[in-house]
Amino acid sequence: MGVWQQTGPFSYHLNHFALSYNSAGVLDAKVNIKEDVTLDPKGASYSGPFTIDVYDPTTGASLGHVGGRVTGQRVPAN
Repeated sequence: MGVWQQTGPFSYHLNHFALSYNSAGVLDAKVNIKEDVTLDPKGASYSGPFTIDVYDPTTGASLGHVGGRVTGQRVPAN
């Protein structure tokens, strides 16, 4: 879905691309999601800022931008 690059001992920059389709199955947006996350030293959780930019799939014009903070907790496999 995207790429990531380590930027520090526990820090990563993520860059994801997604496609959005309407209920008729027509492509209606291209989405770019970027995150700069930091893992806790035990690798059990992470957090950091994110942005989401939405573009018209035909013209490339910006349709929207939002930013915020992402957090996550590792879920055990068992």
